[in-house]
Amino acid sequence: MQAPTPPKGHGIADLCDVSQAEMLRLLKQVQELEDIVLTVFERGDAPTRAERQSLQDFDLVIQTLAAMGKFYGETGRLAKETDGLNLQAASEVVTLHKLRDRLSDPEAARQG
Repeated sequence: MQAPTPPKGHGIADLCDVSQAEMLRLLKQVQELEDIVLTVFERGDAPTRAERQSLQDFDLVIQTLAAMGKFYGETGRLAKETDGLNLQAASEVVTLHKLRDRLSDPEAARQG
């Protein structure tokens, strides 16, 4: 018996598209944080108020990585149960609203 076809927009290519877009977003964010940290170390002074605020993005990176782990776990669980990918359903375990929206919309990931 042939496995049911996943809903349109929920193939492995779609999972790769949303994953790649999110990884590139995280890469850019971490590179910016690295620049701030290096600037503070090279200067030898305490970070400015703006730099301290920017460094709070480390928390967002950590939350995003944790959410991505949950998303991949849920994607795998649902794929085993249904023999297909459903990014919309898998993204429901993500509590960061903007991330959830990005993960559930492969078309937006392709355009972003």
